[in-house]
Amino acid sequence: MENLMENLMEKRSINERVLITVTGTWAPSHAKNWMECEMTWVSKLREKGFDVVYLVSNPHLDKPYERVGNFFFVNCKDDLDSIYLKNHYYVSQYVNNDTDYDYRFHTDSDTFIHPERFVDLLEEYVDENPKDWVGCTIPYPGFNTWTLNKCEILPGNWNNISYFASGGSGFLLSNKAMQILVDELDYDSYINKTNQEPWGSDKLWACDLIAGHFLYKNGINLWHDSRILFESKYHPVMADPHGVGRPFVGDRDSFMTVQHYCNGHMREIMEMLYGKDWDKTKIYHGHDR
Repeated sequence: MENLMENLMEKRSINERVLITVTGTWAPSHAKNWMECEMTWVSKLREKGFDVVYLVSNPHLDKPYERVGNFFFVNCKDDLDSIYLKNHYYVSQYVNNDTDYDYRFHTDSDTFIHPERFVDLLEEYVDENPKDWVGCTIPYPGFNTWTLNKCEILPGNWNNISYFASGGSGFLLSNKAMQILVDELDYDSYINKTNQEPWGSDKLWACDLIAGHFLYKNGINLWHDSRILFESKYHPVMADPHGVGRPFVGDRDSFMTVQHYCNGHMREIMEMLYGKDWDKTKIYHGHDR
């Protein structure tokens, strides 16, 4: 009984175990995306006690990385060929060496996360049925996107494309997985674009494919969950010959939890979910609502 009580007292809440990271950029086309996230779904996650950090490049740093408030600055260029360093290499070192987090959920700043459903998803894969790598597989398996599907994706190839989790929509990584993403990278060959990995030096921009290669190489298979999706009605990716559409995170009765390509529509989605008066105190893009 005494040991049981100690275990219960030591059990940490989900927001103490998972760090949320969001890709940021100085590129004019996406520079304001993080603001839209911050004023909508991120603010809800912060209310629930989650730590949400924006990953931003700063090649003038005198150290590999530095966290300042809600920003995590990385000593690399703000370009696609350096994105693995920003999204995985340095922040994984930070999580494993400088924090007590057990997991990291990484997503892009044009993705919308449903706050309440997201907590359920995290609790399932962190507490109830722990996994090292959870996301939405590319290529998408032959499932109906309108049904909730969960399955392990074994390593393999489809039309010479290796399976991997979409980084745009996002994926969950354990400490073990993050350490692999650090240890497996040959930093010098990556920087000099001379690497001999199967993904080649012409795909340095595909940080999710690179991460997938390293994880599969080390025996960690992807766990696919259809609550995470790399497309939306605003930006369809997959063919839809029958016109059935795709599930939408803004529907109140949907299971969709993490949906890519929602930038420019996040306030609209929040109003769908919580009503037009969901937060009158917020300032949105510099203007009172």
